[in-house]
Amino acid sequence: MKTDNLQQQGVSEHTGFPNAATDRSLATLDLNTLLIKHPVSTFFMRIHGNEWEDRGIYDKDIMLIDRALSPRSIDLVIWWQEDTFMISKLQAVPAQTEIWGVVTTVIHRYH
Repeated sequence: MKTDNLQQQGVSEHTGFPNAATDRSLATLDLNTLLIKHPVSTFFMRIHGNEWEDRGIYDKDIMLIDRALSPRSIDLVIWWQEDTFMISKLQAVPAQTEIWGVVTTVIHRYH
């Protein structure tokens, strides 16, 4: 009875949490837009090993590497050594070595 009176007055009654799928005013959350600045030059790479735990990068984490960026002194970079990709701080890359890309994001799963 109470709901009928509210509807007749043009008022809706809400209980619980609203359904985000029906709220058109909410912006969508797009991880591609948030994490990838240059889609054509961004690559995903899975980490193997625990050498970077001190930086919060663990075995099986996923890194996003942007090849369009110029590395800065504080960046982690990917470079090629013999037949393996290597991760280093820019300052630790051997001289005359070409940088393959700049690490922009690390995805770490907790569960």
